[in-house]
Amino acid sequence: MEQPYRVYGYRWVVLAIYMYVSALTQLYWLNFAAIETYIEDLLKIPASDVMWFTLVFPLVQVILTIPAGMVIDKIGFKWGVGIGAVFTGVFALLRVIDPASFVLLVAAQVGISIGQPFVLNGITKLATVWFSPKEEATAVGLGTLALFLGMMVALGLTPVLVQDMGFGPMLWVYGIAGIVGMLAFILLVRPKPLTPARAPDEDQSEIKWGGLGVILRNRNFVILGFVALVALGAFNGIATWLEKILHEMHDISLTDAGTISAVLILAGLAGCLVVSLISDKIGRRKPFLIIGSLVGAACIVALIFIRGYMSNMINGILMGFFLISIAPILLTMSAEITGPRYAGVSVGYLQLLGNLAAVIIVATIEGLHSWTGQFVAPLVMLAVLLFASFLLSLWIKDTHPQGTG
Repeated sequence: MEQPYRVYGYRWVVLAIYMYVSALTQLYWLNFAAIETYIEDLLKIPASDVMWFTLVFPLVQVILTIPAGMVIDKIGFKWGVGIGAVFTGVFALLRVIDPASFVLLVAAQVGISIGQPFVLNGITKLATVWFSPKEEATAVGLGTLALFLGMMVALGLTPVLVQDMGFGPMLWVYGIAGIVGMLAFILLVRPKPLTPARAPDEDQSEIKWGGLGVILRNRNFVILGFVALVALGAFNGIATWLEKILHEMHDISLTDAGTISAVLILAGLAGCLVVSLISDKIGRRKPFLIIGSLVGAACIVALIFIRGYMSNMINGILMGFFLISIAPILLTMSAEITGPRYAGVSVGYLQLLGNLAAVIIVATIEGLHSWTGQFVAPLVMLAVLLFASFLLSLWIKDTHPQGTG
């Protein structure tokens, strides 16, 4: 008798809880970055110390992302991501014990950052366990959308809470939010649906810890890794330096440049959702890698030449919409290439490449800028890398079951 496959309405509850916890990790990452000057005055510490509240997250992510992905593949979505939900909730609340202690706050940030890779690496496992292949990119796109929402809340709400309530009460609000997320995940998220949402992998052998070696033998996945390296690194580089680029190259005020940067992120939010929906609707992934890389390269070249606030605003919208929307497509393709068995470690590997690229590209942009005295050289570098990503995307095979590659 043929195995019945079924999707349940409860999948949206699972996804919503996951999105909430995922957004919290980004909220805790950037909440102190939004009030750096206030922290310096409150704790009587220099800016070089304040940066550790934020810097520990990418550092820990690089170290733990692969092991976290392997754990998720080994013990499943609920318990693998549940580890991250517990670290996130417990250590967020611990920050209220002594808000004036630099050591305690840094230790709490380290604890939260340990939970982050267990949460972030779970999105494709969730999608492959609870959603059908026809909804996979939509689920991953919504999971990615949650990350940007968390960043926006951190940067927008934190200063307001501190100004209206004070630093300690702000930590209480965020700490309670973390405990709510932890309890919701533990109590309400089920390990898997009663009936599978899709056919299982053909290879049902026991999952080994060395799954990374298995997936790196796949040509498609290796190409996907390079695209992730370039696309995620380019986005981080642009997001970090865009305000200064616009101000220095085009004499756009820092306020207007900040507005363009914010709109770029908002356009990326829209892109993550819209492109994912279209990808699932038409049953194709590859075209969006091609378009995203090519439009991203063109927008960065345009950034060198175009002048004026409105022209750069339109360019920022296009760049954000097409370049950022590559992220959920990359994650979806990784799960479709490696299958549910290695969905965790495959995302961990892409996250590792993205974080390493962010560190390297951001530093390289600064180095080239210091060496040449302008941003033209680093922008040309990014455009060339994205064009190379575009060329490699032409060779990759489409991973959606309906795709023909």
